[in-house]
Amino acid sequence: MNLSQRLRLVSLDKKQWQRLYYKNQQEYIRQRLSAIRYLSEGKSRAEVAQILGCTDLTIARWIDKYLETGLDGLVEPIKHQVKERLNPGQQQEIKGMVLNDRPTKYGIDREIWTGKIIVEVLKERWGVDLKTSRIYEILDNLNLSHQKAHRDYDNADLEKQKKFVKLLKKNANQKAWGENSIL
Repeated sequence: MNLSQRLRLVSLDKKQWQRLYYKNQQEYIRQRLSAIRYLSEGKSRAEVAQILGCTDLTIARWIDKYLETGLDGLVEPIKHQVKERLNPGQQQEIKGMVLNDRPTKYGIDREIWTGKIIVEVLKERWGVDLKTSRIYEILDNLNLSHQKAHRDYDNADLEKQKKFVKLLKKNANQKAWGENSIL
């Protein structure tokens, strides 16, 4: 029995189909669902392939997936298998680095780790160039949470702050005096 014949033996749950179609906005998922709908309405694989702009082989794969896993299997996102650029040992080093060290130890003039700083350190240390979004995924896999950066006032030098404020006031006074003075 070929795929089209096997598909005709399975009745399409139209309510579930509609729910999944409107729930999933990605075009590639909607194409899969549409293919099964067209086929269940009696269209041939060649007709469906032409309507959706794909090959007969693609339609056959979608039918296989539907027959094995149902509509829920059709809406599973595509998972790209990308080779890890960091081995598990390096990932554990990152965990230790983030938990126990400060960026200053790695030549960065900051006291708080950010995704961008971790990217910089990894590039310098291992020659691995990752995006900050990947860094956050790795931190999540290591059961580490992250938060948005905020100003770190604990590291402030009180004396330098006082000198800075004094300088600002002095400059403001000179500017105000210069604008109002008559020569």
